[in-house]
Amino acid sequence: MSHDVTVGPLEQFVDGELVAVEVEGRSLIVGRVGSEVHVAVNKCPHLGFSLTKGPGGLNYENGVVQCPWHNSRFDLCTGANLDWVSGFAGKSIPKWSQSLVKLGRQPRDLTLVPATVVDGIVTVSVG
Repeated sequence: MSHDVTVGPLEQFVDGELVAVEVEGRSLIVGRVGSEVHVAVNKCPHLGFSLTKGPGGLNYENGVVQCPWHNSRFDLCTGANLDWVSGFAGKSIPKWSQSLVKLGRQPRDLTLVPATVVDGIVTVSVG
């Protein structure tokens, strides 16, 4: 059964920045867009690596997070996959080699986590 967990005050999450947080042993990413926050599991659906730590560094702009390992890009608001495994460590790779890096895996969306802001406090529903 799911339950709500407080993540922190809204002011802790700067508009346009991505923050990694731990909630009950799970690493999540929180992105703020205006007064809204969007939360997803901090794992790229390609191989499960962190979206905030890796050789390509943290890359988040206009609500889009890029995997620092394989350059896959995701819309944090919807979870939609925008670009599946187009490079390595922040660098583009030739089209012919992308199929090798994909390891036969098909494009997948981020796993979103329901979040709300009430009275300036961000909570997520986990469970």
